Amino acid sequence: MSEYHYHEFQAIDRPLTKDELEGVRALSRRARISATHFVNEYHYGNFRGDERKLMEQVYDAHLYVANWGSRRLMLRLPTTLLPARSAEPYCAEDALTCWTRKGHLLLDFSYEAEDGGEWDFETSFTLASFTTLRTELAAGDLRPL
Repeated sequence: MSEYHYHEFQAIDRPLTKDELEGVRALSRRARISATHFVNEYHYGNFRGDERKLMEQVYDAHLYVANWGSRRLMLRLPTTLLPARSAEPYCAEDALTCWTRKGHLLLDFSYEAEDGGEWDFETSFTLASFTTLRTELAAGDLRPL
């Protein structure tokens, strides 16, 4: 059985600058990349970038899915919209972590299927399925946490 990894990043608050775009393009020749989006699927091999660093520096949302059951959603919001003290009570080891960097709160939701999970291509998600959660959080609705 081959491995499958799906990485998707989205810039929501602003498009990437020319320099940022060049830096992201250096991470993959096969990825679909624009000033607001990065999408790559790996069937053999791994993503060469650092998801956490990319989120801290340029992107506002990230989705990672692997065929063995790993799932990860990261969201970045300005701390003026969602302060860390509002999100911290919801943090739980191995489910949600948060940290601040350069005026942004970063939320890292993760899930590891205990049974290894099964990849179902018919029910796969894209990052667009989850960006409304970021909008809700930015509006002060903490239910997504």
